[in-house]
Amino acid sequence: MKKHLVNAIIDIPKGSNIKYEFDRETGKVIVDRILYGANVYPYNYGYIENTIDWDGDELDILIISDHSFAPGCQVPTRIIGAMKMIDDGETDTKLIGVIDCDPRWNDVNNLDDLNQHRLAEIKDFFENYKNLQNKKVDIQGFENVTWAIKEYAHCQELFTKYSKLPKAEFLTKMKKEFPDKYTV
Repeated sequence: MKKHLVNAIIDIPKGSNIKYEFDRETGKVIVDRILYGANVYPYNYGYIENTIDWDGDELDILIISDHSFAPGCQVPTRIIGAMKMIDDGETDTKLIGVIDCDPRWNDVNNLDDLNQHRLAEIKDFFENYKNLQNKKVDIQGFENVTWAIKEYAHCQELFTKYSKLPKAEFLTKMKKEFPDKYTV
């Protein structure tokens, strides 16, 4: 089976309640907020460089591992699927991967290889982590490796075409051209 590898950059370590985010304009990782509730990220959370998702930020990726990684470090990650979600009216895909340099994860190549409770934890976290902010997140389900790789390629194309646009301008343009990716 062909591996689909990317180098993920960690924003948020597993077990943290601090929402760090990469700022493309400054090239720095900033503290966006502290999660309002008792939730903590169930796995390492990061992004893939040279991509833009429909929310105007880099494509997000959740890296399943037994370890917690420092913000800013690069982790070799094998893509195994994705979770589709709408956050604040914008498509905000989360690729899902496993650490590729740890032999404990060698047999995990797609979402079906995971204990399904892990997916339930991921879904539960993202459905509830903004509750105390009075914001709703709509989880639209999980997708397989093939879908995830296509979405990754599409986000690379968006980066190539639109990375020079400020985020607000990108979102305005995308909402006009691809209204199906946004809700009112």
